[in-house]
Amino acid sequence: MSKIFSRLRSTKVLLFPGQGRFDVNSLSSLTKYQNVPVVQSLLAQTDKTLPSLRLSEFITDPATALAKKDIQLTSIQQPLLILTSSVTYHLLRAVKNENILNNTDFLLGHSVGEICALVAQDSIPFASGLELAYKRGVLMEKLVEETGKSYSMQALLFQPTHYKYITQILGELDVQVSNYNNYQQLVVSGETHELSQKINQLKARIAKAGVWKTRVHSIDLGVKIPFHNPVLQPIESELEQLFEKTVPVKRSLGVPMVSNLNGEMVAEVNTQVKNIVQATSKPVQFLKCLEMLTSLDDEFEFISFGDTTTKIIQKYFQDAQKLNNLQAKFSTKTIDELLSE
Repeated sequence: MSKIFSRLRSTKVLLFPGQGRFDVNSLSSLTKYQNVPVVQSLLAQTDKTLPSLRLSEFITDPATALAKKDIQLTSIQQPLLILTSSVTYHLLRAVKNENILNNTDFLLGHSVGEICALVAQDSIPFASGLELAYKRGVLMEKLVEETGKSYSMQALLFQPTHYKYITQILGELDVQVSNYNNYQQLVVSGETHELSQKINQLKARIAKAGVWKTRVHSIDLGVKIPFHNPVLQPIESELEQLFEKTVPVKRSLGVPMVSNLNGEMVAEVNTQVKNIVQATSKPVQFLKCLEMLTSLDDEFEFISFGDTTTKIIQKYFQDAQKLNNLQAKFSTKTIDELLSE
């Protein structure tokens, strides 16, 4: 029985992943649709809006584009996320005659995925979203370059039963957590050498304490921008101005969103925009978003624009059942799976 929603279907959540998911395989899945009229239109708009990037090549010839261009550049990744999510969204409408937003209860983006979600529901026009994402990436790259410092991000993986223990030690070591993804995964960021030292200190403290079965596996994410870190705070005022030019009118969201800033439900476009700007230098509270959702209902359908967020969701439900006795049913699908059905 639903906790809040009294209806005969599960709560439907549409997920938009963040930066870092592109490779030949993921991009090639869209190549076969390049001659579909709506895709051609989106590719043409993209190259007209950002002619120097030629982002259409990542769809029409991904292997060549990946060989020629640095896909890890934030100024490429972020607008490319806008493009690919828009292409798959409109493809589903064109090929399957299905508007995925119909009967969707919430949109949930991860980091820049929140901008993709605003574009999907026309709160930000497609071309404006591309330009905004590009300029956001450029601002981040320029700021980091001006610091003259080397930054990195590391994913930390550990046993979910030790989530509170790990986060406590990270706090004591003054490590900046950029993403609280679920009970077994955090992402931390900082100056490269200092961050490496602090992760080693974390592992040493755990070993010295002799906590049974506690191990931390760290993975370098291979990025140069410390996303959701206080070092990015100086660009927030300029980001706010960019958003104001893009979203000039106060209005309600077509579909409510769950904010990365605080895990709270948002119904107004301008509130969500302010939250996105503030989250530039603050952690992505993705775990809080999931905890908020599961406080509302006990049956969910998650549809994602990428399998990374799907895996985060699956692990959350598995762990929450064991840790919090969460009694909830859920299903997950990607847009690619819906297209191939």
